[in-house]
Amino acid sequence: MRKQSINHRGHRGLGGSQRFHEDLMNPPNVAAEPKHWLLLLSGLRAVGDAAYRNLQRPDFVGRVTDPAQQVFSSSLTFLRVLCLPLCPLWFSSALADDVVRPEQVVQATLAHSPALQIAAGEVRGTVARMDQARAAGQLSLSADAHAAHYWGLYDQQLGPQILIPGIPDRYGAGLQATQPLYTGGQITRTRAAADYAHVAAGHTQRSTAADITLAALSAYWDWSKAVNAVASFRAAVRRVEQHNADMQNGHKAGLVTESDALATTVQLENTRLELTEAGRHVEVARAQLASLMGHELPAAAQPLAVTAVAPETAADETALLDLARTNRAETAARRFEVRAAEELMEAVRAERRPQFAATARYEQMRPNQLDIPPADQWNYDAFVGVTASWNLFDSGLTRAKVAEAAVRRDQARQRQQQTADQITLEVRSARVNLANACERLAVALRTVESATKSLKAAADLWKNGLTRHVDLLDAHAQLTAAEFQAVAARADVELARAELDHATGALKGSDGVRE
Repeated sequence: MRKQSINHRGHRGLGGSQRFHEDLMNPPNVAAEPKHWLLLLSGLRAVGDAAYRNLQRPDFVGRVTDPAQQVFSSSLTFLRVLCLPLCPLWFSSALADDVVRPEQVVQATLAHSPALQIAAGEVRGTVARMDQARAAGQLSLSADAHAAHYWGLYDQQLGPQILIPGIPDRYGAGLQATQPLYTGGQITRTRAAADYAHVAAGHTQRSTAADITLAALSAYWDWSKAVNAVASFRAAVRRVEQHNADMQNGHKAGLVTESDALATTVQLENTRLELTEAGRHVEVARAQLASLMGHELPAAAQPLAVTAVAPETAADETALLDLARTNRAETAARRFEVRAAEELMEAVRAERRPQFAATARYEQMRPNQLDIPPADQWNYDAFVGVTASWNLFDSGLTRAKVAEAAVRRDQARQRQQQTADQITLEVRSARVNLANACERLAVALRTVESATKSLKAAADLWKNGLTRHVDLLDAHAQLTAAEFQAVAARADVELARAELDHATGALKGSDGVRE
């Protein structure tokens, strides 16, 4: 049996181990806390989550929404964030007897997760890049002004009647409007790349949420396994304590040898040690949950009782792989990342093509250089025209940019293939792990039944003097180990199911249940 331990945070000082053991053997019976308005908070948050998930569906992600839709999405995000500081209270409000459900842990973990916040920030960043790409093709207006003083200027005579004065102080200001007309596809490609990047970021956010959900469920079922292991070892301690009391009484009466009485005491101490280690494992599991959720669980919180039952047949591998390729958000994210990289490469190539833009300008200058002869006074001018430019030679700068963009595109394609291979491996591994966990559970349940009958038979034989005492102790140990294995197997089945749901893309809801 695996042994895990940390320092117990309570009961320090003289007699701490004994008090810790007493707490494990006699857990407090805490009544359910009052619910009141906290139930309304849970419902409000659930409504916000449901609507927010609706906006995150694949047919919504990447769609250019109007301002009203953006405000609605922002309001839902604010609603979810508004409920976050009250998450610790929400845990004490959902169910009686301080039972914490896995979806509660998932919701709190998603609310706290920095990784998910980073992914959401990336989505907002892609929205900003979409705005930049669209603005690049729209009308732009700029203003400029200048003031200068020149030295060494003299009046110049141009013919008998024209005098060009040397004006040392010169001023000017103007407004200019520019509208791109043709960029060789650069703006169009940049827009498309920004759109694809936004869709990819949305799918990456969903993928991150699924990963965090799996981590939360893993921690939850580890906590459940530890808590149920404590209950199992507590029952074992009571069973061995009863046997030890009988053995000590028999030893005092001269009916039991000293070695048999001592062996029973050692067996009791070992069982108590296993109980203590299981209690410390609970502390480790609670610490892991606190790290994920950003706050401690209530002191009296308990997980759901695990009642996993092995499925009759395993799912077909081909069907699971097809489901994963269709549902996994990473697959869509990598696909759109490749398309974004391809569009960016074409946008860079477009820099080699001619560029045309319409320009209009109004300016006031003193003196105005378009006047002949110029006068030391303010005069205006205005024009409308078309400008053209063509990058004929840039010493290989554009060629290098295209080469870099091609490398980025190839990297995106490699990541796409890497993700596909990883998903295939995860599906196959999760399917095998679930099958193994189900078989272990079936065997563990039969082992508990067998060990229970073996202990009863060994006890009867011992009372009738037909077996050795060491055989009776072995029967106690076997039942204790079998009960722990059954507890662990039940939790392992639940975790294996969550891993298979994650591998096939079914584990993508914010409540931690399958979609």
